[in-house]
Amino acid sequence: MPVSTKLGYGIGIFGPMLGWVAATQYLMYFYTDVAGIDPARAGLIFMLGMVWDAISDPLIGTFADKTRTRWGKYRPYLLFGAVPFALSVFLVFTPYWGSEAGIFWFALITCLLFRTGYTVVYMPYTAMIARMTTSYDVRTSLTAVKTAFVFAGNLVVSFGFYSLVLFFGAGSEARGFPLAALVIGLFGAITTLICFAQTREAPEDGETPAGQLAADRRSNLKALFRVFADLAGNRAFLLLFFGVCLFGGFYGLELAMTAYFAKYWLGDAGHTRTIFTVQALTSLASIPLWLWLAKVHSKTLVWVSGILLATFGLVLVFLLRPTSVEALSALYAVKNAGATGFIMIFYAMTADTVDWGEWVRGRRHEGVIFGAISFANKFSAGVATGVLGLTLSLIGFVANENPSAGVIDGMFVVGTLVPAIGFCLAALLMRWYPVTRDRHAQLIAEVEAR
Repeated sequence: MPVSTKLGYGIGIFGPMLGWVAATQYLMYFYTDVAGIDPARAGLIFMLGMVWDAISDPLIGTFADKTRTRWGKYRPYLLFGAVPFALSVFLVFTPYWGSEAGIFWFALITCLLFRTGYTVVYMPYTAMIARMTTSYDVRTSLTAVKTAFVFAGNLVVSFGFYSLVLFFGAGSEARGFPLAALVIGLFGAITTLICFAQTREAPEDGETPAGQLAADRRSNLKALFRVFADLAGNRAFLLLFFGVCLFGGFYGLELAMTAYFAKYWLGDAGHTRTIFTVQALTSLASIPLWLWLAKVHSKTLVWVSGILLATFGLVLVFLLRPTSVEALSALYAVKNAGATGFIMIFYAMTADTVDWGEWVRGRRHEGVIFGAISFANKFSAGVATGVLGLTLSLIGFVANENPSAGVIDGMFVVGTLVPAIGFCLAALLMRWYPVTRDRHAQLIAEVEAR
């Protein structure tokens, strides 16, 4: 595959990732400190948005699977979804001045629109990799390029988004946030359209016949049961699904704890920016290592090695409990270098489970499978964030008060040891994962020979 095509595919995630990371880092702050929403209601809005995001992934995936156009199955969503997503980024960071109820409903509706706009672009984009190539190694390469753009977007937001807020706002965050969001939204639309122009989907040979598709539309319930039966019979998919649930949930939990460690252990919430920036730089630097390991050995080895390295980093944080931002950032860098291996490889493995399912059941479900894996990642992270809030209350944590030694101990257990255990369970699942390089080549040959 030409380098230009790989870069064209990779850049498709860069712009949407700007909006996603900006929301992850600043949306709660925007709700409480700019829009004036009560923190409890702000948390409810954020949680409902994440739950809807997770639920909408397989729905959009199902729609994409049934799409037939001259541009392919998935590329049309990039073409027609780019500008609406840009608008949703602008709206979600736009304050509404009115009654308390009006502010709440405006924030909730724009949050749901933002999550929907992201899913409409992101899910087909992610599933498209299964249509671009059937090569085990090329998929790994494409995923590595995509991961590089993901962390590049993370870096840009960490350094630049709030600077744009200050620049455009000139002292007014209420004016600066929507204008900064408009800039990254428009940039996201441009990069998404570049991806549409630079990529192509493979011909749809061997697709489900048009007559069968029409029958499915007339009997949606029957078709839905058949999809679930296909997924239940796809061992590779099931192992990947539960592995992503475990790692995604506990990774989200330990990321959420980072700000608490910065403020209540190091004594300055501003250190969060330093820690996340170092993690993003480490992730970018580690991608070539994981790509090499996947090509020389296997994707499952990257999965297991990455998770174990991330576990090692968290255990070091628990045991050493460094009191300087430099030392804590270094240990978190070890953790994130390992996490990058998992993040880079699991979507490449998802494409392989699509092939495995076709080999076993005779039907392909790219959109549904990618949607289900994305659902596992987002929903588990959302649940973990909710559990984190409950756990902090149980250990006696009180916001903006100096924590006791017992509370600090509890925070370190919740933020390091508990995720480390979850990570190890996710690594253990790969013991039964059936798709190897040789097995994948064999099943592709058998499917093509049918």
